[in-house]
Amino acid sequence: MKLFSAPCAKFALPILCLIAAWPTLDSARAAESPTKPSNDAAAPERRQVECVAKVIVHEAGNQIRRGQIAVAQVIRTRMQKMGIATDACRVVHQPGQFFNIDRFVPKRNSTQWREAMAIAAQTLRGEGEDIVPGAMFFRTAARPLKGRIRIARIDNHVFYR
Repeated sequence: MKLFSAPCAKFALPILCLIAAWPTLDSARAAESPTKPSNDAAAPERRQVECVAKVIVHEAGNQIRRGQIAVAQVIRTRMQKMGIATDACRVVHQPGQFFNIDRFVPKRNSTQWREAMAIAAQTLRGEGEDIVPGAMFFRTAARPLKGRIRIARIDNHVFYR
């Protein structure tokens, strides 16, 4: 691959030429090396993962892992049903649906946070078993949600369509 060409002569430092030519270099590398496709496109943005992780920790941090996954899946299902498939934060910020995640500051060096981040990322990628298929709501088992179809009870939460 040819890194420097005549247009690079105008740059005093070769690194500036590399920065200016970055899209060209990427496409040249892709053309030269037939490798397997990158999964980067499927990786959710960190901000999106953090929005879901905050809900997992706050709403289901004391629940079993399966319950934490189910809470994340409710957010993913809402994203799909609402036609905002790339914006978990928009779902989480809906008025009256979840707590104010912007004020919640979980301990980011805790095992609980790391696990919530892993669950959130996996769920946003669409991986894993669909534990509560089609669930759009969840509530504590002590306060049933009237008028909705009950899908499952996991630990202290009941999930509904």
